[in-house]
Amino acid sequence: MKELNLEEVFERLGAPFSDEELEWRATQVFEGRNGQLPKALVVPYVQSRAIMNRLDEVVGWDRWENLVQELPGGGIIQGIRIWLSDSRSITKWDGSDRTNIEATKGGISGALKRAAILFNIGRYLYNYEAQWVEIRPNRSSTHDEYVNDKKKQISGYFTPPKLGETSSRLKANSSKQNQVPQPPKQQTQQVPSGMIECTLEGFVEKQSNVGGPFLEVWVESNGELARLFAIGKMREQLLSMNLQEKDKIAIASESDGNGNWLVNEIVKIA
Repeated sequence: MKELNLEEVFERLGAPFSDEELEWRATQVFEGRNGQLPKALVVPYVQSRAIMNRLDEVVGWDRWENLVQELPGGGIIQGIRIWLSDSRSITKWDGSDRTNIEATKGGISGALKRAAILFNIGRYLYNYEAQWVEIRPNRSSTHDEYVNDKKKQISGYFTPPKLGETSSRLKANSSKQNQVPQPPKQQTQQVPSGMIECTLEGFVEKQSNVGGPFLEVWVESNGELARLFAIGKMREQLLSMNLQEKDKIAIASESDGNGNWLVNEIVKIA
């Protein structure tokens, strides 16, 4: 068995996937307003079959295997082992909870996707922003995906974005999306000086290849949506506040010099 070059394998495993090999998952669902359709924030991830095909293509179908174990609490961990030579292999593990539909199959699939990211498979997708989509009651194409938020009683279909179109749209709308709403002319006494009163619309936890985990925070003020980012201690503080959608908050932010706005102070107001 010829020994594989680890750096070459890592690079080839990390190559982008086609849109047909991706699926999209809703991370936040929002009710429609003023007669508009409900909306959702969706993020892309790689299909399990595409992960298997990528491993077959890069290392060979006979040089990798998946190892599945059940945890006492019902979760599932899975390892992907790649044989670099007859005597040398590398294994990376990650886990997932069982899903609500086809619990065991869904848990195994989720653990496979998480373990694959450790091998650089689909890791580049963390660089893409969560995208807005409309939720319609009926399919408009065979590619539409289903979303069902039982808590908000919102269900329906959305058309998955195309990553190429997503990149162009982000560049075209970045200045508008990143613009922080101006504070109202008359602030209530509940809002600390120098901060803006907002309604929390939700946040998405994401991972940066350079800076580690961060939160993409969506707020509304004066009828406008804005996206901000919480990193480091600010991320930890926001997670510890147990905030819910539609909570009234006050935020202070600053620009990072690249068109993004970073949260540097946040408080919950009555």
